[in-house]
Amino acid sequence: NLELSALEADGKDKIVSSPRVVTADQTKALIEQGTEFAYQQATSSGATAVAFRKAVLKLEVTPQITPEGNIILDLDVNKDSPGGVVEGAMSINTKRVKTQVLVENGGTVVIGGIFELTETDQENKVPFLGDVPVLGNLFKQRTRKADKQEMLVFITPKMISDRGAVR
Repeated sequence: NLELSALEADGKDKIVSSPRVVTADQTKALIEQGTEFAYQQATSSGATAVAFRKAVLKLEVTPQITPEGNIILDLDVNKDSPGGVVEGAMSINTKRVKTQVLVENGGTVVIGGIFELTETDQENKVPFLGDVPVLGNLFKQRTRKADKQEMLVFITPKMISDRGAVR
């Protein structure tokens, strides 16, 4: 048997999730946590119906133990989050890492480094007065915002010999 623990860090030293799953050699395991968001969808008759979209954190892994005692992991990590509403439909932001790695028993590997930087410039002004040259600056407010996000996934596989060893 094999115990896998995954730690996802998002932002600066912020732990988003720490799922654990136990599986056997060469057996796929899946752990998923999330929510469903309701939105309205047009039907073929022209009426509207409520539909749902999932936004989940999902870890799918297939381990393979090598003769040397190391572990080959086929990994698929997916993190969805709700986006904005576009034309009445909910959008879902997705971050995904799919890879194969070789890890020592009990060792930790960091996979994926999805970095996102969003910069926003906003200007608020008093109508008409904000448009007057030079004097208009007294009636304006400018804001600049930078939002940084990074998704890092830490995986630590551990071989276990009996059920009592799972913690």
